[in-house]
Amino acid sequence: MMVAARKDRPSSTHPGLSHWRWQRISAIVLVPLILWTLWMMRSLDGGSYFSAKAWLQGIGPKTALLLLVPLSYFHGALGLQVIIEDYLNPPLRSPLIWLVRLAALMFSIVTLWAILSAAST
Repeated sequence: MMVAARKDRPSSTHPGLSHWRWQRISAIVLVPLILWTLWMMRSLDGGSYFSAKAWLQGIGPKTALLLLVPLSYFHGALGLQVIIEDYLNPPLRSPLIWLVRLAALMFSIVTLWAILSAAST
């Protein structure tokens, strides 16, 4: 029965394919972003707030963090959605997925605001 259903639908229209692709794309983009950020963090003085603030005001670190933060939250929300879909029953599934998406959006906005605030003063 399952094989017949798969033959009727082309493989490129599978309902989970878009989600799977976005998760893989975000993971592939996150790897160089994280490595770039870590490479730039070598110049940080571990015990100085003013050193960290000066570092954040640089164009490279600010750009890296402004890209890294929302993409990390997006990737995390995609992963949590998979866990919710796999382990929760339908009445709870959809509202919880929307709650995770909303939380990822709100955390992204707040974190980006914090980065921009720290970098501007």
